[in-house]
Amino acid sequence: MEQQEEKRLKVYKRRRGQSSSMSKPYSSFPLDLASEILLKLPAKSIVRSRCISKLWSSITTDPYFIKSFETRSSSKPSLLLFFKRMDKLCVFSFPQHHQNSNERYGNDSSPQPLDIYQMKCPKYFCFSFMESVHGLICFRKLATPIIWNPTMRQFLTLTKPDKTWRSIAAYLGYDPIEGKHKVVCLPGDKIWEDCRVLTLGSGQEQWRSIKTSLDHHPYTDSYGRCINGVLYYKAGIDNLPGQSQAVIMSFDVRSEKFHAITLPVDTIGGLLIAYEGRLALVHNDYVNNGITFWVLEDAEKHKWSDKSFPVPFSHTDPVLKAKFKLSGITDTGEFIYLPSTFLRSFYIKYYDPEGNSFRTVEFKGVADREFRHKSGLGNRRVYALQTFPNHMDNLMSLCNT
Repeated sequence: MEQQEEKRLKVYKRRRGQSSSMSKPYSSFPLDLASEILLKLPAKSIVRSRCISKLWSSITTDPYFIKSFETRSSSKPSLLLFFKRMDKLCVFSFPQHHQNSNERYGNDSSPQPLDIYQMKCPKYFCFSFMESVHGLICFRKLATPIIWNPTMRQFLTLTKPDKTWRSIAAYLGYDPIEGKHKVVCLPGDKIWEDCRVLTLGSGQEQWRSIKTSLDHHPYTDSYGRCINGVLYYKAGIDNLPGQSQAVIMSFDVRSEKFHAITLPVDTIGGLLIAYEGRLALVHNDYVNNGITFWVLEDAEKHKWSDKSFPVPFSHTDPVLKAKFKLSGITDTGEFIYLPSTFLRSFYIKYYDPEGNSFRTVEFKGVADREFRHKSGLGNRRVYALQTFPNHMDNLMSLCNT
């Protein structure tokens, strides 16, 4: 045991160039115990601990530690919210709220935020269509992809995948076997026979050209959904001149192979979600107040199953004076409805289709007086709020990629 600790300490010293004099105060403290203690801290505390000592920085930036933290973080997903205010992002992180509260407005079980902060964001970037993929989020700015790590509060602007592309569709995938993120880019204004792929991580490589096996054009007003190492996104295939067939493209993040999946209905509308570990296409019927969604049972056979549920509440809430729109699903299968705008109070509606029940939860700290004062929001309403259910913290530094 002592030999293992001594060996690991030498590795940490070598990785960070730590002097022997700096390690003396910690030399009698078991590294395994230090690692276990640090793993139990919140992500923001771990990030701050890196400034305390070089040894702690070495421990918390070690790949094994980061992987262990990701495993723990994935078992406790959070709800990430943000909106853009001038040149800043206003970011909120809450525990993923489960069915343990009543349905009263402003009940005492309102979740308290894990973290609230503001950070400067890149200019002129698009964030309307995206998802959180193993803790990272992909934006785009014209023909340039941008990666955001909310945990580390870092942005990484990548190089252009192709200098001739004027606009792009950018997607982020994650390979759970290799533990790698990959950025996939295609031109957004034309059909192209190949795409560009870049792997994030230490010693980052350049963009690689990958044949798509099927000429198609991605729908840039949509986003990708990565499920169990497979990236899905909506696209069009030109079978005949002037005619385009809507499909869902799949990209195996590890093998980097493309396949086209026939849609269950003759429409490309709807929300792509992960439902019980599978891809689902959700249509929200605001007229008849219901939900219909198709679950992909077999991608090779293009087999889908469908389900329909009535929604037991009006999308326009007269008490809260807000319209609620379907925006995602939690890891427990509850659909999330966000208000299109809010002023003094912020609520989310959760709908359980299996139990045909719903609840309304207030999230404190998002619209209160203190935050409005700090952010300079004043009495203005908030629009275009983005939500990421099932978000996990990721300690990977984008500065090292």
